[in-house]
Amino acid sequence: MKIYVYDRDGEKHTIEGVAGSSLMDPLRSADLVDATCGGSCSCATCHVYVDEKSYALLPVAGEEENEVIEFMEKVEDTSRLACQIQLTEEMDGMSVTVAQEEGF
Repeated sequence: MKIYVYDRDGEKHTIEGVAGSSLMDPLRSADLVDATCGGSCSCATCHVYVDEKSYALLPVAGEEENEVIEFMEKVEDTSRLACQIQLTEEMDGMSVTVAQEEGF
């Protein structure tokens, strides 16, 4: 599946995702996010803004993810942690923007 990613400089990338894996995996493989904690929902270095159409397809963020996002400064309505997004075939063509680093 294709995922369109805007990096922190606004450059557009097209990466390949696999249904059943987390969005963090192809983002990290393309060196677009740090994913320092490796997907344990504790560092926010995979923070992305999801396009509104794809955001509507996502399950509601869990309590742990919401707690991490709550402490970030650069939050938007469609903020999510890529490590917590399980890719599905319906997400083919989704667009995300990598959030600016928080500085922690």
